[in-house]
Amino acid sequence: MSTGVSFETSTLNLAAAVYHASFGAALYSDPNAFAPSGASPLKYTEDAEGPVGKFTARSFGAMMLGMGSIGLFDKESEGVTKMFAIVMALFSPILAANTKEDSAGAGHTQMWKLQSLLHVPFTALMVYKAFFDKKSE
Repeated sequence: MSTGVSFETSTLNLAAAVYHASFGAALYSDPNAFAPSGASPLKYTEDAEGPVGKFTARSFGAMMLGMGSIGLFDKESEGVTKMFAIVMALFSPILAANTKEDSAGAGHTQMWKLQSLLHVPFTALMVYKAFFDKKSE
C-alpha cells in the first residue's frame, strides 16, 4: 500500500522543463528581460552592463532553454530528472545569496525571496525523486 504524494517522472520532468525554458526563452530573447528595462513584471537584477553582461545573460538563457528542451525529447528519463535536480541544487546557493542586499540581487531581494518559495521546495522534490525515491527503481 502506498501512502503520501507521488509524482511521475514524466510530470516532474515536464514541470522542470517548463520552469527552465520559460526563464531561458525570456533571457535568450532579451538579456534584460527580468531587469528594470525588460518587459517582464518580474525584476531580479539591474540591467546587464555592456556587451559582456548581455552576452552572459543571453548565454544563461540559451543554456536554460536548451535544458528545458530535453523535457520534450526524453520525458520519461530518470537521467533527465537527475540532470534537472543537479542543476536546480547548484543554483540554490546562488538564489539564497541573492536574497541579501550586498548581492547581485541588490534592490530586488524580495523577488528572490519569493522565487525561493517556489524554487527550494521544487528542488527538494526533484532531488528526492532523482536520488532517494526507492519506488522508482
